[in-house]
Amino acid sequence: MGGGHGHGHGITYKGVTLHQPKRWHTVTGKGLCAVMWFWILYRAKKDGPVVLGWRHPWEGHDDHH
Repeated sequence: MGGGHGHGHGITYKGVTLHQPKRWHTVTGKGLCAVMWFWILYRAKKDGPVVLGWRHPWEGHDDHH
């Protein structure tokens, strides 16, 4: 189960062996992290004042025709 003994090098700490991640794992993780932060900052720009209580969500929508 989960074999892999003897394949690659890793660090063993308290019986758990941590292996180096493959390059695609690292690149994908960094890419998804960037997307996450772009999304958080985009939503903070749009919803920040409402979340922080600086204005009400219904303010600024008076131009219904």
